[in-house]
Amino acid sequence: MVSSTVEDYLKAVLKIEDMNQHASTSNVARHLDVSDAAVTDMLRKLQKAGLLEYKPYYGATLTPLGRLAALKIVRRHRLIELFLQQIMDYGREQVHDEAEKLEHVVSDFFVGRLDTILDHPVEDPHGKVIPNAEGFCPAEHDLCLADASEGNYLVRRVTHDDPQFLAYIERQKLVPGARLVLMEKAPFEGPFKLSVAGIRDPLYLGVEAARSVLVHPVDLSCREAGSNSSTPRRGRQAAKRKRTRGRSSAGSRT
Repeated sequence: MVSSTVEDYLKAVLKIEDMNQHASTSNVARHLDVSDAAVTDMLRKLQKAGLLEYKPYYGATLTPLGRLAALKIVRRHRLIELFLQQIMDYGREQVHDEAEKLEHVVSDFFVGRLDTILDHPVEDPHGKVIPNAEGFCPAEHDLCLADASEGNYLVRRVTHDDPQFLAYIERQKLVPGARLVLMEKAPFEGPFKLSVAGIRDPLYLGVEAARSVLVHPVDLSCREAGSNSSTPRRGRQAAKRKRTRGRSSAGSRT
């Protein structure tokens, strides 16, 4: 059995790695809100357990075993989030904190039942990919809104976990599946002027908020563009999930 503390560390290192950053002692400490000394001690223990490689003054790197364990934790968390939203009627801004508590106590059997009840979904309420049962998570190539050029986009996912931020995003209808037009980017990190489907007035979004919204360009000339304007349906999710079955978890990204 892996303790909840170990699970939190593995998940933190995975998140940092997938942001293409070094999982240094200070970086992990910031993510978990603990002291550098506590992080150093835990990283050494996880290295002895074969879950990661740790080098002082550089940081940690997950081993294949550690990455698989971390992806299974992420799978648990995201399935629970989706269950809370779809079945328990939680708001998007509420599911993260609740899933943080539940992910450490549910069994693999329970997670399997969630997957079946939800019809093998591929995305959580925020548009993040749910790893499959074997720990495979396909690479994501979405564009950060802060780096986007003017044009038409589909909101793919929201990376920020803060409940107040998620509530704000919900009010502005910038949820996964929403259509938007990036109309203007003010210079010197000024606000982004957006036209969001379902909102009559333009929305002005700060650069920090824009960094947490990932989008995908929409080609309006494409006949199929309209089919991408909403969150993927369960049937399409199941088809995507089926295509990912049996693939290796090595080198995958959340």
